Amino acid sequence: MYEPISAIRAARRRPLTFSACAALLTLPGLAGLPAAADDGGLVEVLVSGDRLPIGIGGQSVVRLDTDDLDTRRLDVALARLPGVGLFRRADSLTANPTIQGLNMRGIGANAAGRVLVTLDGVPLNDPFGGWLYWSALAGNTLDGAAVLKGGSAGAFGPQALAGAVALTSTRPETSGARARIAYGRFDTVEIMAGADMAGERGFLSIDGQFFETDGPFIVDEDTRGPIDARAASEVQSLSLRGGTRLGDHTLVKGRLAYFEEERINGLDAAPNSTEAIDASFSIIHDPVDGAAYEVVAYYRDRTFENTFASVRDNRTTARPVLDQTDVPGWGAGLLARVRLNDIEFGVDGRRLSGETNERFRNLGDGFTRSRVAGGDQWIVGGFAGIDRAFPWGSVSANVRLDRFRTYNGARVERNLADGSVVREDTVPARGDWQWSARIGGSYGLTGALDMRAGAYRSWRLPTINEFYRPFRVVNDITEANALLEPEKLYGIEAGLDYEPLNTLRVSVTAFRNWLRDGVGNVTIGFGPGFFPLGGFVPDGGVLRQRANIAESITDGVELDAGLDLAPGWSLEGRYLYARARVTDFPGNPDLEGLRPVQTPRHSLSLMARRQARWGWLEGEVRHRSSQFDDDLNTRRLPAITTVHVRASVPVGETLTVRFDADNLLGERVVSAISGTGLETIAQPAFWRVGLEAAF
Repeated sequence: MYEPISAIRAARRRPLTFSACAALLTLPGLAGLPAAADDGGLVEVLVSGDRLPIGIGGQSVVRLDTDDLDTRRLDVALARLPGVGLFRRADSLTANPTIQGLNMRGIGANAAGRVLVTLDGVPLNDPFGGWLYWSALAGNTLDGAAVLKGGSAGAFGPQALAGAVALTSTRPETSGARARIAYGRFDTVEIMAGADMAGERGFLSIDGQFFETDGPFIVDEDTRGPIDARAASEVQSLSLRGGTRLGDHTLVKGRLAYFEEERINGLDAAPNSTEAIDASFSIIHDPVDGAAYEVVAYYRDRTFENTFASVRDNRTTARPVLDQTDVPGWGAGLLARVRLNDIEFGVDGRRLSGETNERFRNLGDGFTRSRVAGGDQWIVGGFAGIDRAFPWGSVSANVRLDRFRTYNGARVERNLADGSVVREDTVPARGDWQWSARIGGSYGLTGALDMRAGAYRSWRLPTINEFYRPFRVVNDITEANALLEPEKLYGIEAGLDYEPLNTLRVSVTAFRNWLRDGVGNVTIGFGPGFFPLGGFVPDGGVLRQRANIAESITDGVELDAGLDLAPGWSLEGRYLYARARVTDFPGNPDLEGLRPVQTPRHSLSLMARRQARWGWLEGEVRHRSSQFDDDLNTRRLPAITTVHVRASVPVGETLTVRFDADNLLGERVVSAISGTGLETIAQPAFWRVGLEAAF
């Protein structure tokens, strides 16, 4: 179930009896929460697994526990929170990896994502494109997730433009083994297995998963043709984690993971595949007295292949039009933090590199040209912060300064027949300074009512993918832009947390965000026709280019309520209103006043849960209002309301039966509309039943 950070704030305002302290320590991932200060307050911090606490400064934070994450893919679990989702409505069961970036609060959805996702402090966003491989994350290896809404500075780094998701791995306390086998619709098979060895000083865990599905069709039957195929996929992964204590207060941990995925995105002529290796190492020193420190180092390597096809002759033939045969990318980074009482400072840096190697310009007799485009970038920054408790509440502030550089940028196109160069762009190296900061805190109005507020500036450097890699969706072509500027987000928010009883909580948050130089796909031409920038655009297609939109503003209100009913019943309700619009764009004034793409105005989630001796049962209704699939607001995606059910029933001491069903009633969910009016369908009715064993 959800564990809101407001529960911690409310507990701070009440006397901290032994039972109250014990209750706090039972919240998932909160063991080690700092003790009450001498003045009677508690510092507002986020404690997540084996990490030093992070100041949150009046930030809206929601925690998802193991049950939320363990029976479904992580992106589906996060979508339970209004305003949190992928670029399009398609989840990772059918979505192309390149649109699996995470967005929050209607801040101009972007395929690369504007949210930083970390696992034990290590960034998971793809080093080349910024998107996430949700299928690589096995839910049974996660202890929980903390979702931080709004720009985050400090230890989360410069890429947490609209927020962050901090994932925590499980740390076994005892030795044992576990396994899961599940079967679902579309001949979906999932197998997971793992084993732990744990002792007084450390642990070693190995986990593997295999997932295979025939997948659904992504276009309606009445528009389907011979070329349409199911969105099939196959996933395999293996991870090795371990840790040991060096003395009583120092923990050393490491992780090595391998992942591969094969997909068919609705056309046999349009497959994609990914192979990835991740490695990380961390040291956490957290003594009872004195300075604590944390050091995290990581390396990530990705190889991606992707083919785009043009549909022809009433969906009876398909022609490959862009074959990205090799898209390698890698990233490495280091984070070092020191915390002394309520003061923190640190440095971090990351180095990213990638390119796309592709064939294009197929006029019917095969590809005639090749393209190599890519570059490098690095970001290095330092940060400092303070989290101070007072009798009336707490204040948190942090600031960081980053230096970035993009370099080695190039785009070279050749004729395949003779190797002659037809285009050669050398992109000048660029570098600049960017700052980010957050200040906020809370004030106890009464024993049951807290007020919190925050203000922030955050920023994001466009990904190498956005700088250099063009792409195509059916007949719509989007060109890269090597001259993009960094995005900047300014925000203010204020909220109230009301918890008159341990069984009732209500929170409301109002916010405004100003997104400056937000990267969007801007329409510059309609097919049929030839354009110097993108070549030939077919009939019904459009030509777009990534561009910086001068300013977009989002005004919003979040409502969050929970009620526990005896015996074992609980109710949750969450609502987000987000009014987003382009307010300034001298490069294309026609877009001013329009809504950014893939941004619903209303998002609602209602959930009921029954906890009993026989297990638990949960039902949920989600509603998302209409949104647009294009910058011109001409392709409207209708509102959707979906029903979801989950259940878990123990069978004996070692076995558990799990069931989950998404979009149980089969609501038709349109995720995209082409220039010819063809609708792409996502989130089909899907069910899965599985058996788990723990030894």
